[in-house]
Amino acid sequence: MRRNKWFALCRLILRLVLAGVFLTAALPKIQNPLAFAESIQAYQILSQVSSACLALTLPWLELVVGLGLLTKPLRRCSGIIIFLLLVIFIALHTYAWSRGLDISCGCFGRNDGSPISNSLESMLRNSALLLAISWIVIYDFKQADHLTD
Repeated sequence: MRRNKWFALCRLILRLVLAGVFLTAALPKIQNPLAFAESIQAYQILSQVSSACLALTLPWLELVVGLGLLTKPLRRCSGIIIFLLLVIFIALHTYAWSRGLDISCGCFGRNDGSPISNSLESMLRNSALLLAISWIVIYDFKQADHLTD
């Protein structure tokens, strides 16, 4: 019984951390979508129009899934979306790193303006977040299956 309480506490802490990361990432990009569009454009994958559209929508998605991770009815769906976003983010950072692009990821809005590449740091951070959300999503689905038996 004590072990279950410890795991429940760990899951709660991870949910709060993940929600905090996604909310912290969303807010500055919502406030300054033009700067975020420039960060997206630096990856040299999307057109200027596509970058602008993504800069207007992605932060709102991050905000919704961050909040959704804290609400029971939206928890599993938000977890899956966060998992998919993190896989995409890791792929993008890997792409930028492999091409030697000297860019700021734009993950938490515009940095201080210095074009310091942080792709490796971003890949490591996102990999840790991916492990955390994977554990949470797997547990949530196991719980749902267990309750329906």
